[in-house]
Amino acid sequence: MEFDELIKRLNAVADAGLFYGKDVFDIERYHEIKAILPQLLKHSTTLTKEELTDLFRPNNSYPTPMIDVRAFIQNEEKEILFVRDKMQGDWALPGGYGEIGFTPSENLLKELKEEAGVSGEIERLLAIFDTDKWQPQGKHYYKFVFKCKALSIDFLENSETSETKFIKRSELTNLSVKRTTMSQLSLLEKLSKTGKQYID
Repeated sequence: MEFDELIKRLNAVADAGLFYGKDVFDIERYHEIKAILPQLLKHSTTLTKEELTDLFRPNNSYPTPMIDVRAFIQNEEKEILFVRDKMQGDWALPGGYGEIGFTPSENLLKELKEEAGVSGEIERLLAIFDTDKWQPQGKHYYKFVFKCKALSIDFLENSETSETKFIKRSELTNLSVKRTTMSQLSLLEKLSKTGKQYID
């Protein structure tokens, strides 16, 4: 494991100990580990200040990866549908974190409508990516990417996205690599053609 991944793993072990721990002395030791970890990261880390703040935020449940759902939609010219983030100005596949009370596919169709104004139809699961393998960041999560069909598009600027557009991967600039990397997009294009599936 890389240094950042070791820190995240140690933080998760400490969180699990605080969640399950009963012995007062063990709990004190887990709190001490949580206090030491940020000091270690002062020396060497690729994580941003915001990611570090999020990583070390108190946790009152068992630490487990989050899930993220994304839609891979192509038009007849094989351009890919992207949305532009309103705050950062970069491009990403439509989608977002899964919400409790919805299945992964329900979450995705909801995100498609809200972010991109797309009434969509899910065709199949293309891939499940482990973000720590592709683009490590503060939180550890699994990305579910579904091949979808756009039945209609009626985009309105909203609180999250300022634009939606079909773009060729080779012509894409300012990609949000925290959400999807170029390598992942290349793989998704191949999977879409072959009918195969990728799971980390």
